[in-house]
Amino acid sequence: MNEPRHSKPRHERSARRQRRGVRGVGPQPLIIPVTEEGFPAAVPDVPPPSPAVFPTQAARAAYPWLPGRVIAGSIWRGPTHTKVRVDASGDAAPWPPLRP
Repeated sequence: MNEPRHSKPRHERSARRQRRGVRGVGPQPLIIPVTEEGFPAAVPDVPPPSPAVFPTQAARAAYPWLPGRVIAGSIWRGPTHTKVRVDASGDAAPWPPLRP
């Protein structure tokens, strides 16, 4: 009755737990293409990153909480939880678009 519930010492159990699942076969490392200079190369079939744009004066007047520079296509939430999406030209419109 006064014996511990576990028969093995704690350090043996933790060592066994660390070795669990190691079989030598696992996910293969991701190979990143590198240029001659040693920088990561562009991966094919990946869309280019969105450019940073400046919101128009009309957008800043309608939504004064918009920052002065945003990423095109980003969605911003204002203090009243209204969402606004800024397009590549800097115009802001409510998001999601209103359905007719």
